[in-house]
Amino acid sequence: MQAFSRVLERELPKHGCELRVVTPPRRLQRVAPNSRLWKWLGYIDKYVLFIPSLVMQARWADVVHICDHSNGMYVKWVKSKPTVITCHDVIAVQAAKGMVAGWNVAWTGRLFQRLIASGLAKADLIACVSNATQRALLGLQLANNQRVTTVLNGLNDNFSLLRPGEAQQLIGRLGLAASDRYLIHVGMDLPRKNRKAVVETFIALQRRAAESGADPVVDRLVLVGPQLSPELARLASQHGVADRITALRDLSHQELRALYGRAAALLFPSLQEGFGWPLIEAQACGCPVFTSDLTPMNEIGGLGACYVDPHDPEAMARAIEQAAGRFDEMRALGLLNASHYSAKKMVTNYLAAYRRVFDAGRSIPEGQGDALQDLP
Repeated sequence: MQAFSRVLERELPKHGCELRVVTPPRRLQRVAPNSRLWKWLGYIDKYVLFIPSLVMQARWADVVHICDHSNGMYVKWVKSKPTVITCHDVIAVQAAKGMVAGWNVAWTGRLFQRLIASGLAKADLIACVSNATQRALLGLQLANNQRVTTVLNGLNDNFSLLRPGEAQQLIGRLGLAASDRYLIHVGMDLPRKNRKAVVETFIALQRRAAESGADPVVDRLVLVGPQLSPELARLASQHGVADRITALRDLSHQELRALYGRAAALLFPSLQEGFGWPLIEAQACGCPVFTSDLTPMNEIGGLGACYVDPHDPEAMARAIEQAAGRFDEMRALGLLNASHYSAKKMVTNYLAAYRRVFDAGRSIPEGQGDALQDLP
């Protein structure tokens, strides 16, 4: 969410838009994150102490853009102004309704999601980051169609090709050699990110190569995120690949670009996403992409991605092997696809959203709810 708001903060002034970024300061939440009070003090900061400042700042604005739908409960405090909310996904709402396997939501979480839903219902326009998120939002009946549109995300930073020498120097600092052929995965260790399937696919690639007597397509797995869970660490050890799996976090932007650029491919078998930024980040850096044949991934990745069954590691391993001969073609098509997701185009569409709610006097004309996604 911070990366998303930074794009707007950077790009909107280029289009003559004056803006103020308003966020709740930490006043009470000054205890350690592992403290039992940390979460509750944060709630007081955000939903009590911040409100007077928010109301005052909103008086200045022509339009209020709430950049994260999880702050939707702020709408009632700025209702004197036209409001736009960006909805990144509805996964937490679905989890609160018992629709996400393996995610049990406490009563406080269910209450929080009801407050978010209430805010979405009051907004003048909800801008979803993908068509899949828009369909899910409407399917949950969180808003009517006339107040919902899709404004596709743009790249949130300068993801682009690096010179091979520069990229190699950067990944060398991370312990990777020029000869390493690695598969990369970017994401947290959440059930929906399907990290276990990534490890199982890597194991299958090593086993299949050994059985055939051929060199494996990749000989290392790089996970950008937390260390392997104990379960996955045992799995990797049992199959003799633990020393070929590296987990990296707290990377600089340049290091992430280098990792994408030098990777054999990105494997992103997510089961549920609002958009799926790693797909276009990787493509913009010249990395072939293998991702789930599920929405929104199969809508975002374009012709440059190879779509796989995220529940079948053996099939994913076969797909990577079979595509190895056309990685150069996948890189070219991926670069072309990523070029369609520019920050400039995203911001242009948000400016159109602001103009629409402002000119309409806080009312979206019937039948116009889907028009913004078609803007150039």
